[in-house]
Amino acid sequence: MKHRPPPQDISFSESVHPIEETSDEDVFVAGFPKSGNTLLQHTIAHLVYGLNESGGRTLVQLMVPDVHANTHYFRHKDRCFFKTHDHPKEHHRNVIYIVRDGREAMLSYYHMLKNMGQDVSHRQIYSNEVPVFGGQWHQHVAMWESNPFDANLLWLRYEDMRSDRITQLKRICNFLEIERSEQELLEVARLTSFEHMQQVERRSDWVAKNLTVFNKPACFIRRGACNSFRQEVDPDVLALFESRNGSVLRRHYPETFEHSENRKAT
Repeated sequence: MKHRPPPQDISFSESVHPIEETSDEDVFVAGFPKSGNTLLQHTIAHLVYGLNESGGRTLVQLMVPDVHANTHYFRHKDRCFFKTHDHPKEHHRNVIYIVRDGREAMLSYYHMLKNMGQDVSHRQIYSNEVPVFGGQWHQHVAMWESNPFDANLLWLRYEDMRSDRITQLKRICNFLEIERSEQELLEVARLTSFEHMQQVERRSDWVAKNLTVFNKPACFIRRGACNSFRQEVDPDVLALFESRNGSVLRRHYPETFEHSENRKAT
């Protein structure tokens, strides 16, 4: 029998850290699931690090690691960026929080679970009968509104990222204290457009990842819609969700929530 040397202890470079070891300079991209977190993760990769068109999902994950999908990360800059769905934590010193209308976020979550082969209904998702990673939508948003650890916090709306991308990119630049030309912002907007994100999802590295989870490989970037819940979800189910989440919906989506209230009144 061939002699094998004893196993050696694994040692990591000083630049490799456990995912929970972060710096006060670091920035966390936070939000309830299916609220545009992946869009913002890709935005940071292009806007901050200059990722070009050929960069795929693997590079994005190296530049802006998901704290729920990685145990370690490479500390390649003094200031690193992370994606999270967590509630506020003390080490979240700088945060870009993206909020999306909960009625649309829950619908997107429903479609994700269906594509994972789960037999769920709209009512089960909107009533939280089936638990959603991250808890209940209104609680997640309210926890970050309360900002219990006094983080340096920038709020973005997913809907504004879709309708007025350049303005939101400028807000991110101001928050991060970086400068980008108008042409650079236009290029980031193009590379993070819904159409381009769908193309990126069809590349081999993202397809390989999706095939381990989903029935359809190119499905995570589904529609990017803002009001499709009105066509897809029964009004009674929406009314149940609105009754539980109304105060937060009213603060962040007064125009659409008032429309729903008026619709119910008639």
